[in-house]
Amino acid sequence: MSAGGATLKLRLAGESRAAPHHALNEDAWSTYAMPSGRSALLVVCDGVSTAGAGAPAAQLACRRVGQFFDKGTRRHPDTLAQLVSEIDWELRGAGRQARCTLAMAWVDGGSETAEAWVFTVGDSPIYRLRQGRLRQAGMEGTGTFRRLEAYLGMGPAVSEVLKRERWELRPGDVLLLLSDGVLSALEEEDLAALWARTKEPARFCRAVIEEVARTGVDDDATIVAVELLEEQEGASPERHLDAPDPPRRLLLGDGD
Repeated sequence: MSAGGATLKLRLAGESRAAPHHALNEDAWSTYAMPSGRSALLVVCDGVSTAGAGAPAAQLACRRVGQFFDKGTRRHPDTLAQLVSEIDWELRGAGRQARCTLAMAWVDGGSETAEAWVFTVGDSPIYRLRQGRLRQAGMEGTGTFRRLEAYLGMGPAVSEVLKRERWELRPGDVLLLLSDGVLSALEEEDLAALWARTKEPARFCRAVIEEVARTGVDDDATIVAVELLEEQEGASPERHLDAPDPPRRLLLGDGD
């Protein structure tokens, strides 16, 4: 997207925290960005703990969606939907215990209008934050005692429960991808307030996870945030920092 000599760039970050009484963090997250810094794929997966192999399922799903940016791949929302079906098939081949939810967003600023294609399966939501207001995509309302009914690894019906939406974006918008552990500790207005206080993805994600830890919620919690900014033409490109393995934080931009 371009307007008045400015081009769109993305700045993103993520943080994750294992629950205090969990031996393993069953959440996973990844971000994939084009060298231009104007197109990125973000994903958060929450392993189904009752299934027994949630952590490897979440890690596999986060790794496999990265094929979307492989050379020669058709970059289209239908390709991402097909990848979801392939991941579901692969998890079923790994055994009935390999299951996870999905929150995934493809942010593309390479056209006249910036857009995001958002995909969800299960109870991991995605939000767009614009001028202090949140818009939500996905999130199955499981309730306290209700069983999770939508997840990767459930079978061919995953194509029926996959929720897909297209959102137009503008500079200043922020996309948030969460595991449900975050919403066990924070309300939507808390997320908006933390962004208003931090105003930068890396600081925001750290603040969210610190607040989750302060509340003492006994669930894994993960958040990924991407902010859309305008960059004047001729500005120096920002450094791309790789996440450690296992991934914990990834930044496009200077951060802190």
